[in-house]
Amino acid sequence: MTRETLGQMIFRLRTEKKIGVRELGRKVDVSGVHISSIEKDKARPSPELLRKIAGALEINVDRLMVRADQIDPEVLKVIRGNSYAVHDFLRTAKGLKKEQWEELKKEAQKMLDKNK
Repeated sequence: MTRETLGQMIFRLRTEKKIGVRELGRKVDVSGVHISSIEKDKARPSPELLRKIAGALEINVDRLMVRADQIDPEVLKVIRGNSYAVHDFLRTAKGLKKEQWEELKKEAQKMLDKNK
């Protein structure tokens, strides 16, 4: 089974929500032609445009970023601000299972909530 491309994913999500190409373009401040080019994998959207598209399609922006092999600028700031710690952490955690990643995410959220 082949992996769905970014364009195919956006097309599928857009059609599932019954949103036209021009309508999506208006929602994200680009032309319908540009959306069509992205859906045909002829144009590569910027991280900022992916964020807008994710908002318009009501999905998590990380789903699109991962499919586009891009890193969200906000995530990049975290990596750059904690370069050694992030790289070290990822090397340590590389063998975790999906459930363990979810558990780790919940624990991180608890830590953030305590900081508020």
